[in-house]
Amino acid sequence: MAREKIEIKKIEKRSARHVTFSKRRRGLVKKAQELSILCEADVGLLIFSSTGKLFQYCSTSMKMILEKYQKYSNTNTTINNEQFIEEEIQFENQEVIRIRQEIEDLNRALRRMHGKDLEGLTMAELQQLENKLEMGLRQVCSKKDECLFKEIYELQKQGIQYLEENARLHLQSCHVEDNNAEELLFIEHLETHDHPQSSESTIGNPYNSRLHKASIIDNEASDTSLQLGLSI
Repeated sequence: MAREKIEIKKIEKRSARHVTFSKRRRGLVKKAQELSILCEADVGLLIFSSTGKLFQYCSTSMKMILEKYQKYSNTNTTINNEQFIEEEIQFENQEVIRIRQEIEDLNRALRRMHGKDLEGLTMAELQQLENKLEMGLRQVCSKKDECLFKEIYELQKQGIQYLEENARLHLQSCHVEDNNAEELLFIEHLETHDHPQSSESTIGNPYNSRLHKASIIDNEASDTSLQLGLSI
């Protein structure tokens, strides 16, 4: 009759978990003891229960086994570190060689783009180089046209803004002139009705002087007409 296979998972029931721990611990210690006797091996076993209780087994001395483990661990760590450093140096050297080769290839391709170092190229390689140059030239021309159109658009936009600003300033200037003219007419109207002009102001103002002369001529004509009427 085959034994039922037990699923490996945490035992939820505390009492069952304690019983299983005790049985498995004794079995593990027995296997360690058998291994040390059969194979003449130094075996050290440390077990801590879920409650923190320590159980241990050692074939000789636990202290000696721990010292041996510590010594081996330090030596192994040093060896591993040295191997790691050596591998890192080799990897970095390979990377340096690869990067140098890539730089050399790029410099060679750049010189060929300038028409240098063309010796040894086959017809197919020369044709391929020519195609690359033509493609690059088309891209440069396309980019140049794009930049040119952009500059023209910006200049036109600035020109429109300048025209709009000029029209706005001109309109403001016309409004100011109209307002000034209206104020001057209003002031002259007030001065004409409220303050009659003196002889000095009449002489000083050419326009008023002409009006004064015309008034004198009209008065003289009227006096002459009266005299002629009286004489008749």
